[in-house]
Amino acid sequence: MAVVPAAKSDAGPAAGTPAAAHAAPGAGPDAANGPRPLGRRFAAHLSAVGLANLADGVVATGVPLVAITMTRSPELIGLLTAAVWLPWLLLGIPAGVLVDRWDRRRTMTVALSARGLLLLGAAALAVAGELSIWWLIAMALAYGVTEVFTDLAASAQVPALVGRDATDLRRATSRLLGVEHVANGFVGPPLAGLLVAVGAAWVVGVPAVVVLLAALVLTVALRGRYVAPHRAVPPVGSTLGRLGEGMTTLWRHPVLRPLILGGGLWNFASTAFAAVIVLWMVGPGSAGGLTPQVWALVAVAMPVGAVVGSALASRVLNRWSEMRVLVVCWGVVGVLNLLPLLWPNALGLATFLLLVAPLGVIGNVVSGSLRPRLVPEHLLGKVGGAARVIGYGAMPLGAVVGGQVAALLGIPVVLAGVAAVMVLATVYVALSVPQSLVDEHQLAP
Repeated sequence: MAVVPAAKSDAGPAAGTPAAAHAAPGAGPDAANGPRPLGRRFAAHLSAVGLANLADGVVATGVPLVAITMTRSPELIGLLTAAVWLPWLLLGIPAGVLVDRWDRRRTMTVALSARGLLLLGAAALAVAGELSIWWLIAMALAYGVTEVFTDLAASAQVPALVGRDATDLRRATSRLLGVEHVANGFVGPPLAGLLVAVGAAWVVGVPAVVVLLAALVLTVALRGRYVAPHRAVPPVGSTLGRLGEGMTTLWRHPVLRPLILGGGLWNFASTAFAAVIVLWMVGPGSAGGLTPQVWALVAVAMPVGAVVGSALASRVLNRWSEMRVLVVCWGVVGVLNLLPLLWPNALGLATFLLLVAPLGVIGNVVSGSLRPRLVPEHLLGKVGGAARVIGYGAMPLGAVVGGQVAALLGIPVVLAGVAAVMVLATVYVALSVPQSLVDEHQLAP
């Protein structure tokens, strides 16, 4: 659950499944007839991800709109944003270890079921008239815990369902991002706007039912076990070594280390933006003066752009090198983050979302297809968890800093600083990771 539509710079899937899964029918390109379908198992996974993201879209748009009816404090809204991402900082590494040991499909199912029950509990509080900003913050924190396990397990599934071929990974990532943005951004926000008008209980109750339906799809339509292949186990008593294995691998990797450090800075800035943009654009006395319903409708511009980006990603990457595409996408998005500051109205916000969305999706397709090609399969869960500790762990810090700076110096200072940090992070990655370095460290399929 993000508090505003935003692209995370670390969206790479991690892998690890039975060897038989890699030869699944429908995976891989067909030289004579073009790319073959990605298969029924991937379709079931895609359906569950779409439902989960529809619920995310309602919650991500609706909860902040409910929150600003309870408080106009930048610190508290920043704390709400931080609560979603704090579990990544605390749990990313141990969760990565566990995801490499557990059945990924079952992990997703249990985590989504827990999320649905959590949202039903919040709906019950709203019906009883007991829902407060502090309950929302507590819900966001627990929601974030379920997201850690769901996201790690879901990303680990992708290579198991479609294989490790770079082209198929990009195709699968493009489709996943397209479905995520349509459900999360195109359908979710307008629905949230309607539900906010009806009441807070509906804002959390409806997505609870949708999340439980996603868990049901995984249970019924995606059969089999999805566990990482067996590898040599570290000596007994080496729990600390297992926990540190992913971080050590990540830190020593000449491609992944600068990418994740740059992504961490980018995400820090992104959540600082998220912590203040609703206050900047929505409500009486705000710069934008938007109503919650108008905000929800304008947010639809992002998935429109995201669908375009999803459709263009493969063509762009077939023409230009991955790192050139990634650097251009990150850099341009950084500069575009000045638009809400310079043009604070509905049209300006819609333009901003429409422009950044395709760039964010294309950049995430690049990052989403890199890690499975650079890291051995049995380490992907651990490395994915370690990467998210840095990449997503910076996000609660960014939200808190954004809220505090807004309270002390004003929201415009935060918005200008966000653009500056994003551009600096992009320059660092551009100088540190040429395409030749990626090619040199790519593993054989």
